[in-house]
Amino acid sequence: MKRSGLSRPPTSQPGRSDAESLLGREREMSELLAGLEDAFSGRGRLFLIAGEPGIGKSRLAGELAARARDRQATVLWGRCWEAGGAPAYWPWVQCLRSYLRGHDPGAVRAYLGGGAADIAQMLPEIEGMVPDLVPPPSVDPESARFRLFDSTTSFLRSAAIVKPLVIVIEDLQAADTPSLLLLRFLVGQLTETRIVLVGTYRDVELTPDHPLTGSISELSREPATRHLALGGLNRPDVGLLIQQKAQVSPSAGLVSEVHRQTKGNPLFVGEAITLLAAEGKLADGADVASLRLAIPSAVRDVIQKRLHHL
Repeated sequence: MKRSGLSRPPTSQPGRSDAESLLGREREMSELLAGLEDAFSGRGRLFLIAGEPGIGKSRLAGELAARARDRQATVLWGRCWEAGGAPAYWPWVQCLRSYLRGHDPGAVRAYLGGGAADIAQMLPEIEGMVPDLVPPPSVDPESARFRLFDSTTSFLRSAAIVKPLVIVIEDLQAADTPSLLLLRFLVGQLTETRIVLVGTYRDVELTPDHPLTGSISELSREPATRHLALGGLNRPDVGLLIQQKAQVSPSAGLVSEVHRQTKGNPLFVGEAITLLAAEGKLADGADVASLRLAIPSAVRDVIQKRLHHL
């Protein structure tokens, strides 16, 4: 029986089920949806979503993925591994593996075409899908890498003809250099495809000599590239977030204090509200003037990770 062609991101990824998924991000979502419309018309796009941890990059990408699935696009999701030890091209392996598992093997073989042997070097599962697979010719490493990039791009372009593709790669700041090179190669051929690429990264972790810094500079020169830099929520949106999460109508003083101490970071706001609710400090009579937010464990983890990189 043929399985569905819609590859969903892991269940931990945010989607439209989150009530606050678009809170304060209407402009950015409008740009993403316009890019999705362009891709359906054969004009591919790359969106680079930047911001600090907890700012809502994944949630925004998840909302786009949900909208794309509603329109019968295929969604592929990969995440770069920060702890080390992952094989080269790991986020791409996740995306391609998801596609292979979610589609009819005969259709996959047709999309692979003559590049099956090249891609099999990155994705060994292909060897079991293509009978009598002939190994690629022995060439120098740079030529072999070019063949891999060209075959992978051809495969994705062919697949997108049948159903548009939305490919989300998270945490690009942790990507290996080969993965970034493949991204640059693919983006250079996006303009006449039905593919939307979304890459998220923590801009606070970039330094002048970081591999992603140079890649962003190169990607920015491509006509398909768009940048979305996420900042903290404004005061009214923080008030709405408190109302959604705590089911209360917060006072203006409480909203101002939470906004001041969290800088509008949605993760920090959510953790702070959970803590204040547990301590009974969301009541109308709470002393806002003396309010001091402790550091919740989730926020502490973010801070420790940032200090580790420094």
